[in-house]
Amino acid sequence: MSAADDSPIENVEQAANDDLTKLAEELVEKMSPSLSSMTSTPSLESMTPRDAIDKYFRTRNLPNGTANTHRSSLYNHFLVWCDEVRGIDDMSELTGSDIAEYRVWRREVAPTKVEKLAPKSEETQQKILRVFIKRCESWGVVAPNLRKYVIIPKLSRSDEVREEFLDSETAKHILDWLGRYEYASLHHVVWFLCAESGARLGGVHSLDVDDYVPEREGGYLKLRHRPETGTTLKNGEEGERNVSISSRLCEVLDDYLEDKRVDQTDDFDREPLLTTVHGRLSKSTIRNYFYAWTRPCATGSGCPYGRDPRECEGAQRNNWAFKCPDSLSTHPVRKGYITAELKGGVPQTVLSERCDVSEKILEKHYDHRTEQEKMQVRREMMKMSRKMGRGYGE
Repeated sequence: MSAADDSPIENVEQAANDDLTKLAEELVEKMSPSLSSMTSTPSLESMTPRDAIDKYFRTRNLPNGTANTHRSSLYNHFLVWCDEVRGIDDMSELTGSDIAEYRVWRREVAPTKVEKLAPKSEETQQKILRVFIKRCESWGVVAPNLRKYVIIPKLSRSDEVREEFLDSETAKHILDWLGRYEYASLHHVVWFLCAESGARLGGVHSLDVDDYVPEREGGYLKLRHRPETGTTLKNGEEGERNVSISSRLCEVLDDYLEDKRVDQTDDFDREPLLTTVHGRLSKSTIRNYFYAWTRPCATGSGCPYGRDPRECEGAQRNNWAFKCPDSLSTHPVRKGYITAELKGGVPQTVLSERCDVSEKILEKHYDHRTEQEKMQVRREMMKMSRKMGRGYGE
């Protein structure tokens, strides 16, 4: 049958089909830009991992302590992983799978002093990474919402508290050793200041000669926040306080100032209490002093791991002391000091003011007493209270 013989009904159906096809094509054409924007990944700016980290610090005003932690996390670990492990040259290459792999690497491969990161340390590292990735998203150099792949581990109460602290007996052994062989040296003074005052690293670093008040005038240290001239306290002006010290520490400080202190000023013409030929003793050097003298072999105790000091890398130089499994920084000494004072019956309110830490934080992170030790302190305080007056119902 020829086309001319088609029925009128078939012609109408064909025309309707043609119209529907044309309409569908027009709709697809109009919607294609929207569909494209919904399914395609937006173009990303090109930026190397190092440039991204550099920009992160240029655009953030972090406190010194926080900045150091972030620098260590991003430069010493994330950047190393990008360059040497994963081979990532551009932040736009970073995927959710990469983020997951980095977490495992940071937790189980990267640590040097421990087999794997503690849960609390892992949480800190992941939080830093998430903030960094979020910044990168805002600059358009990584995929949108990539930060959601940075999983923050959930911690139990026991995970939240770091158990690492220097016990009182070991601290006494180190101080006795320094008093005998390094008397009134810079090492001895730094250790004595931290072990007796319970001050943070920043507080000891900030001390000037005039911040030491000799025993004849009261015997104490003045901890002051001076950010405009290069030294800070963790809690700013609210952390300023006077800290009483013993006659023995006053004597050591007097002898240090008389014979051992290098006569130097810092970049702001202040007279630091702790000096080298280069000026104020740096925080990193103070840390090294603690790593150095908490090595058991440094104070005649031998190596608990049976290593030969001539072959042990951590025993070769003070700058490498942190590689010793038993070496500790300043913070465990502060924790040990607070724990010892609590065991001795010093009230939390007193230590809270002396050490510039809230009672809540003190109890959660610094109090390493057993329940039996806490009970014994309460018992002694009750005895003292009853000596001053009659008890309930008496």
